Amino acid sequence: MGRAIIDEAVPRYRIEGGKTCIDVRLKTAHQLFDTRDPAPFRERDLEEAAVEYIVGAFEDLNPKAEVKIVLWIAEPSPELEAETLKEAVRAYFAYEIVRLQRRIRQHLKTGQVALGMGLAMLAAFLTLAELTRLLPEGTVRQILREGLVIIGWVAMWRPVDVLLYDWWPLVRHRRLLRRIATTEIAVEQGKPTA
Repeated sequence: MGRAIIDEAVPRYRIEGGKTCIDVRLKTAHQLFDTRDPAPFRERDLEEAAVEYIVGAFEDLNPKAEVKIVLWIAEPSPELEAETLKEAVRAYFAYEIVRLQRRIRQHLKTGQVALGMGLAMLAAFLTLAELTRLLPEGTVRQILREGLVIIGWVAMWRPVDVLLYDWWPLVRHRRLLRRIATTEIAVEQGKPTA
């Protein structure tokens, strides 16, 4: 069986006025919101599929591209005006930024605690390794000494990993959410052209 051929010449997103448009097609404005959330529309969570689509689209696009989110509503709801929908999208992503900042702070605190514990473990195992000098010379003493040194440094691996590497994806995601939260949002009726 042959593989599907993807035409790279066909753009995935519409361009309008020099901006890449992320078109979110909805039958009604109510589809934008998570139906399990009882809060008023401005404070409601957005539907998970809509959030995933918007975030995924921003991940696909060049970070320097000018972008516009366009909510296409086939059957408008009089109680959900365009400004309410725009505010709801912005508020959702602004709240996600706050949550992510909290996670980053917690992550760094955990890393600092783990670093303190790791340094204590390193000091303890290096001290024990030095105490092996009191044992008679031989292979057992050498193996024990090297094993204690290795265990001490392995105890430092996770704290260093947490503090140096693990939080960068969270920071990149926060940058992406900030970009989404400040992007122009339009609400249109019908279906996107072309």
